[in-house]
Amino acid sequence: MFKRQNEINPKNKYKFNSYLGYNRDWWNYYGQYKNAIDELVNGIEKNIPIDTISLPLLFMIRHSIELGLKANILKLQEVNLTIDKIKLGGTKSHSIEILYNKFEEHLNLIKERYEIRKSIQEEINNYLKSFEPLKNKLHKLDKGSFNFRYPVDVKGNYNFNWDKEENISDIINLYYKIQPFIIFTNRILYEEGVFGFDEL
Repeated sequence: MFKRQNEINPKNKYKFNSYLGYNRDWWNYYGQYKNAIDELVNGIEKNIPIDTISLPLLFMIRHSIELGLKANILKLQEVNLTIDKIKLGGTKSHSIEILYNKFEEHLNLIKERYEIRKSIQEEINNYLKSFEPLKNKLHKLDKGSFNFRYPVDVKGNYNFNWDKEENISDIINLYYKIQPFIIFTNRILYEEGVFGFDEL
């Protein structure tokens, strides 16, 4: 079951020196989770059995989306002062559903307040439609960000029935489909005049 039991070879110890303090940006965190996801997906395609890594993979996909939504929303809060700020603590702060709705609220207000090109508005709308099924799947499987991390809920009940099965290739494909939306939304809005030069 476990592929490795041995400690790090002392000759390779230097490879594990990580400057954790350099990662002070939401996008640094997002990027590291995205890199780890890519490695696991590539591994599965190279025959790592899915049921040896599916739970951490799903957790990382879910958490990556949470990070990406928060990064975008925190930036949009700087120009959309009339919309309530998101909370960074508490159970609801991890809800993909709540964060998605807040992100959509910000984008809709931006479209009302700024002269965004029609083609960009259509692109935003299309990406929001592409995001919906991913958000719904993740919300159904893991509403409160517990099911991929623990086998039981706070009452000790199993998070999944013993025969629960999911082909997660659909989730993975939807995740990759929305990457440009998550990563480049603020850059595109900057080009549309929403943010000043020093705000990006």
